[in-house]
Amino acid sequence: MAQRSSSSMVVLALLGIDRWTPYELVQHLKRSMIHHIWPRAESKVYEEPKRLVAAGHANATVDRANPRRTRYTISAAGRRVLARWVAEPGTGVRFESEGALKVLFAENGTKDQLLATIDSMRRDALADVARVAGTLDFVLTDGPPYPGRIHQSVLVMDLVLRISTAVTEWADATGERVAGWPDLAPDDAMRAAAIDLVRELHERAIAATAVAGA
Repeated sequence: MAQRSSSSMVVLALLGIDRWTPYELVQHLKRSMIHHIWPRAESKVYEEPKRLVAAGHANATVDRANPRRTRYTISAAGRRVLARWVAEPGTGVRFESEGALKVLFAENGTKDQLLATIDSMRRDALADVARVAGTLDFVLTDGPPYPGRIHQSVLVMDLVLRISTAVTEWADATGERVAGWPDLAPDDAMRAAAIDLVRELHERAIAATAVAGA
């Protein structure tokens, strides 16, 4: 079989956890950590289970409670495919942000528009923090839906929370910095402040590299 995408592997992995209908898969993806780290998997949900069945990597059964529904689960062959995928080291975090692009090319707009973009990025990050907080609250109140996996799931919760918190901190600092600009066209003071920030970031990068290499 041709190598499947990581999005396909997300669906296959979920079929290895429980028996799902496509609708249930969509709902789970929307409220789980998967939405934060691999949202493109949601577009695969409705068709991918059928493709996995056709490839012999999943099984389809009629829902006893509702014969019009089909439930999918992983097959033995699917577990072998999933194991091979997991065995390969995964790539690192790839940051993707339309807002960051608009910050980078802000000279094509106005200062107010730049501030609005920064504020939007902050609000989105705070919403992510709130969603993680909601998930954590649910786990602490009702218990994890899959207790045998919580030791792995919480690691991703930690990653998402750290990234989202970092974005809010960046947005606070950057919003304050841009608010102090007279305009987007840089003057000598803005250029000097920018070089000072470059030096600060360089020192932080060197320090982080030293800690990582220790």
